[in-house]
Amino acid sequence: FPSCRLTISVYSQFCMSKGVILLVSPSFPPMEGGVAMATYEMARDLQCLGSDIHVLTPESGLPPDSSLPDPCSVTRISFVSSHETRHRIDACLEHIHPSLVIFHSWQDWHRDYMAALCRERNIPMIIRSHGCHTDFHSFFRIQYPPFFGIKKWITSFPTIRRNVNKITGHLHLVCLDDHGSLFKGYDYYYAKKRGMPNFTVIPNTFLPLQPSSFSFRKKYHLEHSLLFSCPASASVRKNQKAFIRHVKKSNIKGIQFIFLVPQYNSYAEQMEKEADGDPAFRFFYGLPRHEVQAAIIESYAVFLYSIQEQQPLTLLEAMSCGVPWIAPDVGGISTLQGGIVLKKRNTRNLQQALLQMTQENTRKILSLAGKQFWCHRYSPKVVYQQWEILFNDLLKKNRVSTCSRSESADIHSPFKT
Repeated sequence: FPSCRLTISVYSQFCMSKGVILLVSPSFPPMEGGVAMATYEMARDLQCLGSDIHVLTPESGLPPDSSLPDPCSVTRISFVSSHETRHRIDACLEHIHPSLVIFHSWQDWHRDYMAALCRERNIPMIIRSHGCHTDFHSFFRIQYPPFFGIKKWITSFPTIRRNVNKITGHLHLVCLDDHGSLFKGYDYYYAKKRGMPNFTVIPNTFLPLQPSSFSFRKKYHLEHSLLFSCPASASVRKNQKAFIRHVKKSNIKGIQFIFLVPQYNSYAEQMEKEADGDPAFRFFYGLPRHEVQAAIIESYAVFLYSIQEQQPLTLLEAMSCGVPWIAPDVGGISTLQGGIVLKKRNTRNLQQALLQMTQENTRKILSLAGKQFWCHRYSPKVVYQQWEILFNDLLKKNRVSTCSRSESADIHSPFKT
């Protein structure tokens, strides 16, 4: 892959081959979402850095995305009975013999069963958290009627606590950022409050976006536009419809808002109806990855209006190439630099942020702050050094544990002479 050559140049002499590593994820390209892309980026980078990477994921039923070819060996398990799925997971572990397993997200795609298999085989397993949503609005405003929304919100706390309490022995929890409260990053908040020993913070990472010969503006006749882009799936959680409504109420002129949506769906149709043919809003569906990256690089700013987020890859991508951003105060967004954080999602706050972002001096200041912060905290070299420390520690503890059990077995063996 050309990206491997770029990866090697970014990491220079940095290498961290740790044998066979199995990444398990409930979603993987061509599926949408931050978990899918974060798993993809990790698989590609670790493979390029010398480890033998395998991915285990459910079959999505979607056509392949030619702009995101599989970076390593990928096993996709089609939808079958729970018993048959577990049998195939067992067979996969037996065939691969991983030295480490990394399970992405808290989604319950046979997570506990995978943990039990790793315990039996004495394999260290990392739970890679991508955030837990305990914000009341996440439940009350998205998909549940009020009563059931309140019930879901209340029960989310003990559910997260139970999951975190399971992180013992061969399991290790890795959170995205060191920021948490009752309503933001509750898994981190609870793990830290408990003083868990097998608990680490390592952020997301990926290769920085690089300019290319392709021009998004030229292809789509946007050469002279004040371009603001939103690279995100169309969903109630991303809340683009409210963004369009608030922009129209603000009467701001002169900005071209573009929505880069992976797949057209019913919510995308609602977005277009909300825009009602207003030329200030343009929608692009299913663009190849290099065109999306070019759109981000060539934008004056990137924006999100989400109800739920933790550490959005969209904002990190913008920071990596010095593009400022606008986003609401959800998840860990307030810990980032290089953008404007909306304390509330309303017309007035959005109008003020957009007007500030039209000022060239403001964009320059935010651009520099964001890129420096990304280089200091989110660049691949910085992040994978943290992963290497963790991998070495887990593998060392695992060897010590294996030796101890072996010696104990020899001592108590009836065949010992």
